[in-house]
Amino acid sequence: MEQLNNLIGFLKTIQRVLRIKDSITVSLFSGFLGTLAMDASNLLFWRVKKSETLYGHIAGSIFVQPFRTNQRKNFWLGQITHLITGATLAYPLNYIYKKTGKDNYVLKGAFFGAVTWELIYGIGRRFKVFSITPHFTKTHYAELFNNILYGITTAQALITFSEPSMFPDIQNKTTAQNMKRDTVQPIYSDVNSKVENSVLM
Repeated sequence: MEQLNNLIGFLKTIQRVLRIKDSITVSLFSGFLGTLAMDASNLLFWRVKKSETLYGHIAGSIFVQPFRTNQRKNFWLGQITHLITGATLAYPLNYIYKKTGKDNYVLKGAFFGAVTWELIYGIGRRFKVFSITPHFTKTHYAELFNNILYGITTAQALITFSEPSMFPDIQNKTTAQNMKRDTVQPIYSDVNSKVENSVLM
C-alpha cells in the first residue's frame, strides 16, 4: 500500500512539473503520446493477425512502392511521418477544448479520433495517397479502434499536461450566467418618495 501511495505521489509530481503553458508545445507532446498508444495497439493487432500492416508501412507507402516499405530505412521513414502527423493533429483537438471547454473531453477525443480515421485513411485511400491498400475488413475496424484510442489518449494527455487556465470552464460560466439571470434585480428610482406620493395623491 505504501509503494502504491509513493507511485501516485511520484506521478502527481511529474504532472506538476510537466504542466505546459504553450498550446503548440502541449499539443505536439500530447499528440506524440497518443500516436505511441496508437502504434502499440496497431502492433498488437498485427501480431495476432487482426491487421495486415503497421503504420510505418502505410505512411511509408506515400514515398515508396509497397514492396519497398519492408526495408528498414523505408519503414522508419514512414514511422517518422506517422509520428509527425499524429503530433500535429493534436492541435485542432486542443483548439476544440479552448472553444468548448474540457467537459466530456474523453468523448470529444474519441469522436475526434474517429473523424481523423475517416479523413486520413478513408479519403486518403480514395485519392490514392497511400499505395498500400488493405484487403480485409478487419484491418479497417482495427484502424478505427486505433484512431479512437489515439483520440482518447491525446485528449487525456492534453488535459493532464496543460495549465488549467488554458481551457475555459464553460459549464461553470453558463451556470453563473443562469443564476444571475434568475436573480431578481432591485429597481432604483431617482424620484424622491415624498414627491412621488404627492404626485400620486
